Amino acid sequence: MRSLRGRLTLGVAAVLAVVLAVCGVSVSRYVARTESDTVDERLQRTAELSQANVVDAVQQSVPLKDTRLEAVLRASGTSLRVTVGKKEPVKIGQPPPGPPSTRDGLQTVAVDGRRWRVLTTSLRDDALAGLSRFEVTTRLERLEARQQALDRSLLIFGALALVLASVLTFLFANLLLRPLRRLRRLTASIVGDEDLARRVPADEGPGELRALAASFDEMLQRLARSSADRERALEATRRFAADAGHELRTPLTSVQANLSSLRRHPELDEERRNGLLDHALSEQQRLVALLDGLQALARGDAEPLERTCVDLAELLDTSLEAVETRHPRTTWERTVPEDPVEVEGWAPGLRLVLDNLLENAARHGRPGGTVRVRLEPRGPVLTVEDDGRGVAEEDRARIFEPFVRVEGTTVEGSGLGLALVAQQAGHHGASVELDASPELGGARFRVRFDRRRD
Repeated sequence: MRSLRGRLTLGVAAVLAVVLAVCGVSVSRYVARTESDTVDERLQRTAELSQANVVDAVQQSVPLKDTRLEAVLRASGTSLRVTVGKKEPVKIGQPPPGPPSTRDGLQTVAVDGRRWRVLTTSLRDDALAGLSRFEVTTRLERLEARQQALDRSLLIFGALALVLASVLTFLFANLLLRPLRRLRRLTASIVGDEDLARRVPADEGPGELRALAASFDEMLQRLARSSADRERALEATRRFAADAGHELRTPLTSVQANLSSLRRHPELDEERRNGLLDHALSEQQRLVALLDGLQALARGDAEPLERTCVDLAELLDTSLEAVETRHPRTTWERTVPEDPVEVEGWAPGLRLVLDNLLENAARHGRPGGTVRVRLEPRGPVLTVEDDGRGVAEEDRARIFEPFVRVEGTTVEGSGLGLALVAQQAGHHGASVELDASPELGGARFRVRFDRRRD
């Protein structure tokens, strides 16, 4: 009974057994009560019809001779007798059981293991009133036999009905549980294929099964998101490890070489020693920048976006204030709307886009040059232009890859800023365009956001 089919059959059989038992007992009791009422009515009717003849026979002190009544009484197993004192002047029909009853009314008596129904009353005659007893008695064997036969029939019928209902329930359960078996096969195939993108049809079968399928689909969706997040985190970790091992080797080797030189040559003059220390400090700062960039890149790949409504204009003002502090000699021309420019996105990721574009423009523009920043509400579209050398057309596609540096560039950097811009723009459904600034002559970056993206 571990299967749902067996339990369903057992449950239906148990309920049906209770119903059949209650119905059988009710029918048996109803029939028994009806038969008993019929016997009592027959006794009373017999007493009423024979009362006059019995009174005449007693008053005339002659035996009651009624062959027809005798035959009817014997055929029905009934006896009729009258007692006056200790005498029995009238006794006709089936031999009565035992001594006369002293109690008036209907009663059931048992004599020698047999049960009888007895009606006892006084004769309706003023002269004999109080002196005579009129008794009509009938055997209950036939009634009890019929009742036992009825009980056996009800028991057999109930057993057959229970067996038949159990078999039909077991067979019908096979049909009823077919959608559930189909659901089980489908889920087993999903587990076997490890395909969390598949879905269970939630529009077939009864309502309970549709609800179960919908819950299972929600669970698959959560598992798919969890699996995607895990794979994204693992891939980001692998990428971080590979990039860190590749890019940190050179500055670490340089720092080691400088420290080894200082240790091997303590006699170096102060100018040479300071030069080695400055170079080691520069490489250490480059290491920190590389690690920060790699960590940001890995975090952007690993973390799912928690989208909220972000005011891009306010975020741009904050980013501009920070970059102006870092590059006070640069002239910043800004066009930022006073009204909020809202987009759906991840605020830290959007801040990475703004910070890196502004930092890139400040570093690659002319020293003490101009950077022009404009945010257009329609779209919205962010434009950042500088007055530097610009980027050649053949380098514009690959400049967004990690650690790619354009040939001839003398500005120090980790090579990860624009990679972070491309990464976060992709996460936010935005596109990044790079061309030449028609007015300032340097590079022009344009980021187009989709305000309708979920």
